Amino acid sequence: MARKHLAAIKNIGHNLAHFAGEKAKEEVLEGSEKLAKVSDPTQIALWVQGAIERLDRTVDKQTRTRIMEECGYACAEANRKAIDQVLAKRKKYRSLDEFLEAEKARPLPGMRFEKKGKTLYQYYAPQSFRHPMRCFCSLLRGLPSEETVSVTYCQCSKGFVQKMWERVLGKPVKVEVLETAVTGAKECKFKVNL
Repeated sequence: MARKHLAAIKNIGHNLAHFAGEKAKEEVLEGSEKLAKVSDPTQIALWVQGAIERLDRTVDKQTRTRIMEECGYACAEANRKAIDQVLAKRKKYRSLDEFLEAEKARPLPGMRFEKKGKTLYQYYAPQSFRHPMRCFCSLLRGLPSEETVSVTYCQCSKGFVQKMWERVLGKPVKVEVLETAVTGAKECKFKVNL
């Protein structure tokens, strides 16, 4: 298994222990030790699917949301260069509206934005890439098309989107998950309250 997969699973475990305790961590991460020698993306994705099912059964909604948001914050830090690129693009324009208009004309691959009043909608379309995938997250890229994962997992993406827009806008934002590709939608949709 790639180091990034191990790091992501370790991070989930760290957050589980911190917010829900060691017992919850052990229950949710059951079988993760076997993944060290696994490189098949489908096997990894199916294990993650099961881990999130165990997380949903083991931990209350508020705590599991916090666990996965924290994973998203760590992912945002690990992918800081990508966020810096969005920030650099944003700085080229006098206003957020000008930036968003420019993004409509030349969107980033697999991503688009819509603004309605004081609400921004961010869309991810991981299936639109030349090599379609179920999720931008490498842990779920191999998820078979007929399988879904609990929206709990997508709180990680919510955390990432939140940190990205907080950096780009220079202020706190609230983000909501509206729909996601791994829960069965065609694309992911996040609501960013500006």
